[in-house]
Amino acid sequence: MLHDIVKQFFPDATVASIEPYGNGHINTTYKLALEGRHQQYILQHINTQVFRDPQSIAETHLKLQEHLAANGQMIEIADLIPTADGHPLHTDKEGAVWRMTSFITDSHTIEVVEKGWQALEAGKAFGWFAKACSSLDAADFPEAIKDFHRLSFRIGQLNEAIAHNKVGRYDGVKDVIAFFKEREGQLSQVEAFVDQGQIPLRVVHNDTKINNLLFRGEKAVAVIDLDTVGQGILYFDYGDALRTSANTAEEDEKDLDKVQFNMEAFTAFTKGYLGMVRPILSEHETTYFYLAPKLMTYIIGIRFLADYLNGDVYYKTKYIRHNIDRCLVQAKLIESMEQHEEAMKEIIQDALMEVAE
Repeated sequence: MLHDIVKQFFPDATVASIEPYGNGHINTTYKLALEGRHQQYILQHINTQVFRDPQSIAETHLKLQEHLAANGQMIEIADLIPTADGHPLHTDKEGAVWRMTSFITDSHTIEVVEKGWQALEAGKAFGWFAKACSSLDAADFPEAIKDFHRLSFRIGQLNEAIAHNKVGRYDGVKDVIAFFKEREGQLSQVEAFVDQGQIPLRVVHNDTKINNLLFRGEKAVAVIDLDTVGQGILYFDYGDALRTSANTAEEDEKDLDKVQFNMEAFTAFTKGYLGMVRPILSEHETTYFYLAPKLMTYIIGIRFLADYLNGDVYYKTKYIRHNIDRCLVQAKLIESMEQHEEAMKEIIQDALMEVAE
């Protein structure tokens, strides 16, 4: 079957090899080599249960591809390869949707930030992406997953889960709920600023895990996994990158003493990211950047909490308290951020001043 799909993109080519690739949890990915060609490719089956409008995703990719090619690329993105009849996607007889992109050679991913240069390079790469997209009109880029990072939507989901208490878990997590409710007002201010137009909507990546970058040696060379690119704010990318890369423990670590906010990683990423985006920042954006890691950690924390209250219907779990363990890690990370808040503000200000000088 895979060979038949390949023929839709390369009707005259012969497959040399095609094998599963990567460790993504949403789309199914294969690495493709063709006889007589040095260039290799990535073939993906798009999960339309998650990405319900794959055509829109393809159109976003093509807009980015055209825009970046016209403006020069410090960092690569993969090229979308059209089908033989010129379409960006192929839908097979069963209704499955397929995409072909170029493979970025001689590159590798990093799963965990272990050294300062990794955080610095990640900051530069994701900051470059934001700056490169800053001249695009966010209104032309729909959200790939509606309200994905919208705090009020996630709070609404949590409130609904609390009200329904479907599986009777509420009494066991009252203190956890109280922890997040205490911080709801402060973080909701960020969304208010966005709705008032004081913090601008931009074209952002929306999924800035370190493994969505490709490296050669000690340099980040490509931004990948563009399916979530769309409207958002810079805080989404900056904050989520730090939520994942500056956590000293696993996302479901049971020993909360191991969970800390890594200030070395924070400092390096901040220097790299703000060094890129400073020329495009508004005054309100610079003022509240310190809240971005806390905001994104809060959002994923209440998503884990709501899913636990609902009976673990969204996230895959390995044991009964898996989601609440994940939630508690996010809560501990928030506490660590709060302990470092003044230092975070100073580091952000220093990074902005360093760029401005």
